Amino acid sequence: MAQPLSSVPPAPVGMSLCIDGDEFWPALADDIRTARDSVFVQTLSFEGDAAGEALAGALLASRARDRRIVVDSFTKYMLNDRLLYSPAGQLDLGLRREAWRTRRMVRRLRAGGVGVTFVWPIRGLLHRLPVRNHKKLVTIDDRVAYLGGINFSEHNFAWHDLMLRVEEPGVARLLQDDFRATWRGEDGRAVGRFDGVDVFITPGRGDSMILDVVADLIGQARRRIYLQCPYITYPFFELLHAARRRGVDVTVVTSEIHNRTVMRWAILEACRRADLEVSLYQGRMTHLKAMLVDDAALVLGSANFDIVGYRLQPEIVAVVREPTLLAEFAQRIMRRDRADSTTCNGVGPGRLRGAIGLAAVAFAGRVLEVTSRF
Repeated sequence: MAQPLSSVPPAPVGMSLCIDGDEFWPALADDIRTARDSVFVQTLSFEGDAAGEALAGALLASRARDRRIVVDSFTKYMLNDRLLYSPAGQLDLGLRREAWRTRRMVRRLRAGGVGVTFVWPIRGLLHRLPVRNHKKLVTIDDRVAYLGGINFSEHNFAWHDLMLRVEEPGVARLLQDDFRATWRGEDGRAVGRFDGVDVFITPGRGDSMILDVVADLIGQARRRIYLQCPYITYPFFELLHAARRRGVDVTVVTSEIHNRTVMRWAILEACRRADLEVSLYQGRMTHLKAMLVDDAALVLGSANFDIVGYRLQPEIVAVVREPTLLAEFAQRIMRRDRADSTTCNGVGPGRLRGAIGLAAVAFAGRVLEVTSRF
């Protein structure tokens, strides 16, 4: 998208943080109720539980002319963060009932005039299951857009997470265009630059655009980097270590309660080796993915700070420079979450387990880089 004409000062972009499902859903429900032209939703997980049913009900009640949802095929295989077609999953009657409720919910939406499509089909030996169309977005008419990390499932709503709400026609149209392309089965790249925020959409499959953008931000850091994410891999530890050697104060926050324990081991060991301060967020899973650089640029979106998100799968990432929103992030997330975390200083669950975890994550990443292209 072209920059606004320099002769016409751009209007400030209205942005706000929706922290956790408790803030995200009421804001989104209000926006859906006032929609007149279109409501487009894209998500990784869409499950037949309270969160999914609330969205389904809002879409069915909406007066918008065009109501559609794109769901990654992940949700046909993983429900409540568990593999449906594993032996344990098949024996779990509760999980099977949720799969049935999800299928019934989709049928009800289609019968009520809401379009539903599933993208990135999973075939064969499920080797492509870890690499998905990972984007999360909502657009309401030509006026409101949401992007971030929250999926429509109860367990995701219970996690600590973040969505960015943007009131800007240009951002809404950018994400609408991408939604329509995804609906057609097309994964593209796009960049939108607006007053206070840049939005980057990447198709994955080896595309390095957002990695280059974020690597440049880390390379330009001079004072402080705060990064919070549950899944972190190379090349980010190397980039953060280089910043630390330049004298930048680097803080990493990840989750103590983790749905991928080996990843927590790997992060702790990598931070120890890179001489990075690391803290474990307590009480519940943090699924939040954000990085604040020098209190001047905030990176957030659907992508984890790992090789999968930044190279292999479709993602949406925003770089925000609006001072009021940066101050809100610093106060409501960075300071609070550090207070709710336990500092480890790289001391992990044991050097051996940490080393094994780091090796396992690195090996899995290399395998995914190869297999995701087939």
